[in-house]
Amino acid sequence: MDPMTQSDKISSSQGLADGQNAAKESKLSDSFLSSSPVSLIQSPQVKDLIHWRDPKKSGLVFGLSMLLLLSLAAFSFISVASYLLLALLCVTITFRIYKSVVQAVQKSNDGHPFNALPQFPSAAEPNHAPPPHTVLV
Repeated sequence: MDPMTQSDKISSSQGLADGQNAAKESKLSDSFLSSSPVSLIQSPQVKDLIHWRDPKKSGLVFGLSMLLLLSLAAFSFISVASYLLLALLCVTITFRIYKSVVQAVQKSNDGHPFNALPQFPSAAEPNHAPPPHTVLV
């Protein structure tokens, strides 16, 4: 067999395999949360984290997981969850105020920064709440 022909076949089969791997990776990322734990460990993203191929990302993930484990060792789950949600609330309120100030200074009409998110109805609408006098009787 001619070495030139053989190398062309190898490179073309590698290109095909690369295309198949890219398709598999996109399928893995789409079904990441619906997978079993064994397939999650074997996924390329988790292997990249474990083998420290991207040290910044691996350090961030393992540092945050260590912080979470240490905080769960010192405090209850309810306390850790409530403080994390409180921190998230503070960050979103700060971001909203920042965007409002920038909008006022630049005199732009950008609107609310969270408009792209879906709007969910409140749990108790005024029309559906029972009158207070019927509840007490």
